[in-house]
Order: sequence, then C-alpha cells, then structure tokens
Amino acid sequence: MKTQHRSAPRLAKRIEKLTGSVARDILSRTRDKDIISFAGGLPDASLWQDLKLPEVPPAAYQYGPSEGERSLRSILAARSQSLGLDASADTTLVTSGSQQGLDLAAKLILEPGSPIILEAPSYLAAIQVFKLFQAELHSLALDSEGICPQALDQLLEETQAPVIYLNPTFQNPSGTSYSLERRQQIAAVLDRHDTILLEDDPYRDIAYGAPPAPPIASFLKRCPWIYLTSVSKTLIPGLRLGSLTCSPELFDPLLKLKQAADLHSNRPAQFIASQMLADPQTNYKRVAHLCEHYRKKRDLMQNCLKSSFSEIAVWDIPSGGMFFWLNFKNDFDLSAALSDALARGVAFMPGAPFFAESKQAGCCMRINFSLVSPEKMEEGIRILADVVRGLQQPITCADSAL
Repeated sequence: MKTQHRSAPRLAKRIEKLTGSVARDILSRTRDKDIISFAGGLPDASLWQDLKLPEVPPAAYQYGPSEGERSLRSILAARSQSLGLDASADTTLVTSGSQQGLDLAAKLILEPGSPIILEAPSYLAAIQVFKLFQAELHSLALDSEGICPQALDQLLEETQAPVIYLNPTFQNPSGTSYSLERRQQIAAVLDRHDTILLEDDPYRDIAYGAPPAPPIASFLKRCPWIYLTSVSKTLIPGLRLGSLTCSPELFDPLLKLKQAADLHSNRPAQFIASQMLADPQTNYKRVAHLCEHYRKKRDLMQNCLKSSFSEIAVWDIPSGGMFFWLNFKNDFDLSAALSDALARGVAFMPGAPFFAESKQAGCCMRINFSLVSPEKMEEGIRILADVVRGLQQPITCADSAL
C-alpha cells in the first residue's frame, strides 16, 4: 500500500512569527540528565519539601467564574492597593500565570504592525508573545535606574506606540530595579502620550534589602494601565496562578478575552492559594524565610563569580529577584559556550534571546541562583568559567597553522 503524502496545512499567517522559548528548549535538553542548571527561573523545590497544602472543598471541583474566586481576587486587590494602585476585586482578574496576562493584553491592544516599546534586554517570553501578534518592537536600553525618560519621550513621539511593556522591579533578565525618581518621570511621560502601561511585576516580594519603590502604574494620572503579578515565585509554581489588575475601562474586554481563552483558571489551585495567602502574618513570615534563603544563595553566587569571572565580565549584585546578568569584556561564541557547557553538565541562558533587536545584544548571559544547591553552584560556576576562558583564548601562530 502506497503512503500518501499529506498536503501542507493552511495555517494562520501569524504562525510564521511564532518562535519557541529558548529557555524551555534548554530546560527540555537537561530534564533527564544530571545537569547543573543556571538556565531557568525556577524556585528552589526544597522550600516546599515538607509543605502540607490546605484541603480543597468539593465546591472547587465545579466550573467557576471567569474572573476568578472572589476570595482570592480580594486578597490580590488588597495587595495592589497597598502598593498605591487604584485596585479592587472588581478590576482584578485571576490568570493562568502572569504569562496569560501578557497574552490577553497583547490580544487586546496589538494589531499587525502595531508599535510597542520595551526594555533592552527584556523578558524573552514577552518578546515571544509580541512577535506572535506581529507587533513592531522598539527597544530602549537600560541603565542602573531603568530606561531613560527623555529617550522614551522621543521614541513615543516617533512611533506613537499605543503600549509600553516594562518589568521595572528586579527585572528579568538584568535584575535592574528602577529608582523612585525614574518611575515618577516615566509615569509623567506616559501620561503626556496617553500610552497604555503594561507593567509586569512578578519578583517584587523577593527583595534582599529595602522594599522596592511602588509600581510605575501607581504614579499615573490619566493613561490606562495593566498591572501583572504572580504567586508562582513565592508560593508554588505548579499552581500556575497570576493576576491582572487594570484601569476600569480595560477590565471588561480583558475578562471577555479570558472567557474566550480558557473560561477560568484552575479552581482547586485558587482555593489553595486563597487559604495560603489569607493570613497576612503567616504569609509575611513565609516570604521572609524565602527571601533569606535566596539572599544566602545570591551572596554565594556573588562570591563564586568574583573568584572566577571578575577578570572577564562585569555585573551588578541584584537587590532582588533570581538572576545575575553578566556582560563580558571580550566577545566570544555564546552558542559554542552553551554546547561546551552542556557537554560538561552545566546550563545557562545566552543573552541574545532577551533582545528584540539583535543589534542591541552584546556578549552577555543570564545566570539563575535560586534553583541550584550551594555545593553544585560552586562546581557549576567553576566549569562555566573554564568553558568561557577556553573560548576567549587567543589563537597563536602555531594554532593557526593546524
């Protein structure tokens, strides 16, 4: 019997813009191996090793409201209010992770060719979403306090972008946390242009010093805003719960988009999260313990990097979040470094996928410190430094003759 060849399926044009997640690809390559992985943004599983989850009532087994459970939305709204946001349970939507919030916002705002402004570097999964919706991506470089307000003002004049995406608190991947003054200046610029602010804030609670400044959205006077956050980093990532709080005029269309996407987020997970977050004092102690645990890991990685990388790279010590961002003094082949490192049992994230415009990507990498044990961390950083140094060795005359 002859095998018939299937004809090519006729797919939507946007699929041509669909890219995979580099971080997920690397994680899939390391899943079944004894790999020291600095590649993902994974929390430390030892933090919930002995955790006993609250019981889920049978009521959670039935379909529920698209906007999410009222009890959880009230807790999340109160959190937003404490940060200065004009929020309520009625303008708070429970999402399937903050990643779904990005998807819903993109569906709401972006047309093919719509300009959007983001940071350089920026969260790679956000870049993935915006490219899928065929947006025209424009990037502004980060300094130690955030993006430049004057450069933002000029770019908004040039592009008339309807939306800007920012991750101003312990940014992924750079670890940058915008100063209070810079947040206020950016809010004033956005108000002048009536540009929608899409603010992603999943790392705020993971702070190793003074609390970060309030969200940029809290300083806005007139322009619309969408504020995204997540419980994945401080509760259990497998719950896949995030939330979206927004200007009242944006809530109804976002709710309808949520209905069209998945009807509602996981109800048992929402009941678990509600009970775990219900007591502010208990939650505060748990997050404080988590921060102290990660602070020790951050400090250990800083010492390891100082010993092994100080001559070949520069970086800032992150005041929160889960990542170090290394900029190398000399260029080398990062893809070759990744292959060599994986062969020696170490994974990291090359920097290029975090840039919407390849010309802005230098020779850089993101390294996560939250997942790996202290013993493995020291070994992994030594191996990674050895790989990088090997690729940076100059070619001698004898080598070139081979």
